Amino acid sequence: MNVLILTDFSEVSENAGKYALDYLAGRPGNIYVLNIQDFNFSKSNGKALEKQMLHISAELHKTVEMLKNLSKNKNQGFHSILSSDYLINAIRKCVTEKKIDLIFIGAASKDVRHHPILGNHAYEVVRKIKCNIVAVPAKSVYQKPETSILPIDYSVLSQEKVLNLVHNCDFVRDTHITVVEINKGTSGELKKELVQYGLAKKLPEATLHYMNIKDSDFFNRDLLFEIQDKFDIIAIIGKNLNVCDKLLHARYGLCAKVDNALPILVLHE
Repeated sequence: MNVLILTDFSEVSENAGKYALDYLAGRPGNIYVLNIQDFNFSKSNGKALEKQMLHISAELHKTVEMLKNLSKNKNQGFHSILSSDYLINAIRKCVTEKKIDLIFIGAASKDVRHHPILGNHAYEVVRKIKCNIVAVPAKSVYQKPETSILPIDYSVLSQEKVLNLVHNCDFVRDTHITVVEINKGTSGELKKELVQYGLAKKLPEATLHYMNIKDSDFFNRDLLFEIQDKFDIIAIIGKNLNVCDKLLHARYGLCAKVDNALPILVLHE
């Protein structure tokens, strides 16, 4: 497995790295640690720029060495990547060139939005990068997920995509999965029955529960607090833009207003 960890050297991103190591325990593969900087080559003084680049390189090396020392897995390779490209371009390039299977990114609390990657741009990453992503809040400590919640808006998703995305992700496929069917009317009834039938066949080892809930009732503070008490991970599907927007939007989403300690898995094709 090839994994990409995004870092800005903060405690939030350090926690995401540790979470990734715990998840990958016992799995062979390569871990790439990416830091993105705006070096402003056209305007910076030569000596000042060189000093800045040396400092950033040293910080990135220190982060990689920290993760390497924490890892108990001799079959993992660790690599650093420093980029001055635009955030999305840099990540897309890594995903393509390194054949990345999974990305870990820190998720700042509702009060910490100034980090270049972990705050406002985290939402941009989960929406635009077509790779499975785990957003790890600062308070998250890894435990093997036993219970997961998967909200689905059937009006915009094909049955086959829902089934394949969930089936191919071992973060959730062996868990007690509560599928929350976002009710936006009756047009999705047939699709809902097909997805329920298909999930039962695709996930024979999972325990499946279903809830039907109004769109306006799902995205509220009290329910998010309740979800944190009952579940280990929140899984959402990247194409479910309604769910992504209302849960993760940097300004308007529920997680921007309420502290969430659960990791959020964003499933992409």
